[in-house]
Amino acid sequence: MKKILLNNLGLKLLSLGFAILLWFIISARGTSEVTFEVPIEYVNIPDGYEILHKERDRVNVSIFGSEQILRAVKPTDIRVVIDLKSGAKGKKTYNIIKRNIKVPPAVSVSNVSPSSVAVTLDRSTSRDIPVIPKVTGLDKNRYILSVTPNHLKVEGPESILKTVKHLTTEPVTFGELIKAGKMEVAVVKKAEKIRLSADTVEIGIREREKKEGE
Repeated sequence: MKKILLNNLGLKLLSLGFAILLWFIISARGTSEVTFEVPIEYVNIPDGYEILHKERDRVNVSIFGSEQILRAVKPTDIRVVIDLKSGAKGKKTYNIIKRNIKVPPAVSVSNVSPSSVAVTLDRSTSRDIPVIPKVTGLDKNRYILSVTPNHLKVEGPESILKTVKHLTTEPVTFGELIKAGKMEVAVVKKAEKIRLSADTVEIGIREREKKEGE
């Protein structure tokens, strides 16, 4: 039996090599690679913190699999998740590795570009900030303005909020205001990252009381 197995051993090994090569060729037939631009999901932001800045919102993910399966894959079937639970105040770079990427069954991730993202966290804070109405053409010696509410609660990253001393309204003209008596006017956000307790305030106007002898 042993003699039979060893007979023409070289030819048998060569045949086995060709068989393996043929299997690889057949297996690879019908496979392909596609690339999708996928949004990054930032999860598990530590309590008391928020994202001040993120280097990017999307990455390119390349996946590999059979052509038939890839034709059915949509960008929404792929998730790129960055876990921020270990983050702290300041800037940190997170590597985007395969375990951060969720893909459909029967396909695999071949590449992600870029392969890292820098995220800056800041402490969340809030405080009451005064609202100053912007009325053009107002005679301040004759008229008094009122604002309701005259302060708004503002929330946001600590480094941004400490620079905000007051809020202003969208501009209105004296003529519009005196005709209406009072107007609801939008408040201008000083920065994209801050959040206001109200989007509008009410501006009222009245004439100053005249002093005796005037």
